[in-house]
Amino acid sequence: MKEVLTAGGMKRRDKRAASRFAIPSLLLMESAGRGAVEIIEREIGSLYSKSLLIFCGKGNNGGDGFVVARYALQRGAEVTVVLLANPNGLQGDAKTNFEILRRAAHPRLRIVGTFPPQLRAARYHCIVDAMFGVSFHGALLREYAAVATWINSQKRSFVVAVDIPSGCNATTGEVQTVAVKANVTAAMGNPKTGMFIGAGREYCGKINVVDIVQAMPHGEIPSIKLKESFSAFLVEREDVVQALPKRPLTANKNSLGKIFVLAGSPGLTGAALLSSLAALKSGAGLVVLGIPEKVFSSVSRRTLEVMPMPLSSTSGGTLSPEALPEIYKRIAWADVVAIGPGLSLNAETKKVVHDIVQHSRKSLVIDADGLNALAGNLPLLLRRKAKAVILTPHIGEFSRLVHLPIEEIEADKLNIASAFAKKYKLVLILKGAPTITAAPDGRVFINSTGNPGMATAGAGDVLSGISSTLLGQGMEPSAAAFSSVYVHGMAGDISASEIGEIGMTAGDILRCVPRALQQLNSAESNVKTS
Repeated sequence: MKEVLTAGGMKRRDKRAASRFAIPSLLLMESAGRGAVEIIEREIGSLYSKSLLIFCGKGNNGGDGFVVARYALQRGAEVTVVLLANPNGLQGDAKTNFEILRRAAHPRLRIVGTFPPQLRAARYHCIVDAMFGVSFHGALLREYAAVATWINSQKRSFVVAVDIPSGCNATTGEVQTVAVKANVTAAMGNPKTGMFIGAGREYCGKINVVDIVQAMPHGEIPSIKLKESFSAFLVEREDVVQALPKRPLTANKNSLGKIFVLAGSPGLTGAALLSSLAALKSGAGLVVLGIPEKVFSSVSRRTLEVMPMPLSSTSGGTLSPEALPEIYKRIAWADVVAIGPGLSLNAETKKVVHDIVQHSRKSLVIDADGLNALAGNLPLLLRRKAKAVILTPHIGEFSRLVHLPIEEIEADKLNIASAFAKKYKLVLILKGAPTITAAPDGRVFINSTGNPGMATAGAGDVLSGISSTLLGQGMEPSAAAFSSVYVHGMAGDISASEIGEIGMTAGDILRCVPRALQQLNSAESNVKTS
């Protein structure tokens, strides 16, 4: 699993490489530039006779750009370097690599100190942004902002950002005014948190990680303890393939997860059905859907495999506290209780949620109106008896839980989510773009699947069902959570490949869940036989 670092964490890792492992920083810069060129070749093909325009700043990011220029020349490219700084102001490794490049006096190389109109009018196969690296924060100054704006207007050129798009904060993803919008970002050493949160997600394009420590015997630097209160990781296909439970030949319906879903109310039966069906579609052996008796007949006509169970209703047709004795009988049977989708905001129904959260000893997945019932009542989570609890709020629901503005959460999402999970000793799935999973031990997992088409009503209900099944099949809670998020996003990606993002429904995602799991299981089989 790839560790995702803040800007400060990356600097400390580079410093450790240079000191403890005696890797010269000049070698790290060489690896960075060479790796970036290899990425460019993978994306646009052979560089022979192709034109590259490289914008370099005065710092180490500019130094990486000089190395890119040198390797591109070796591959037969026509290279123009625009140095947006006084050459006399270059220092350290950047100065060394500039001098190597300048003294080469290559016939296909042009180095300029300004960006004249004739260069602006030309067309380039590839534009490389090496103006600012992970140390950047704030807003681009006028000259650099003008370059970034021009780069973004070049729709026919393939744009590669070295380490981070200039103008983007590598830790927070903030873009104050303008930033380079890259097709690909060549992340040096590790992905950065700002590539996945804030505006950074919109500017980085595809993220490719460059191994800048290839000179080490094992090609990696051991993990270092960061000053941040969390450790972040990018969840990718191989991680989920390894984490998902394997179905034994002796499996039976009672051994594959018994899920009790408490959901639904008048007008909100779809959420109950989506959640309970998703539990089945993701592999649960048995799913019982506890619903208010007021809507029992309409729900029972719409499902064959999910077992609907009528429960006492309030006068408004929502779940009543009078149903608690029957509910606890079913909880005793279940491995996991999923509570919340479509329950309503009825005050009596909230009492049911409070009682179960406080007294159930079985694992809980709490979503939607189950979360709304906890707003203002979070101490219940600290008094609970269940060891494993997964909360699945979207940003609005989480805002209500923690009484913080959405903007404030988005600006520091990883820290806030991690602190919440640690405080309440639970797993938090904070849905969004991207969805992140925070574990009680301070780890934060950033999902790498999904697409904008999944921003549709009911998608979260499908996720709660998948999470319930994986938890019910014995997975460690944080692994169950980040794996369910990955599977959910993968199902959305499969659906998007078939019908497109626009018009995708939760039912489309639900339909593709078994195919996502099939592909992941096939990948695991390939690993075994290879």
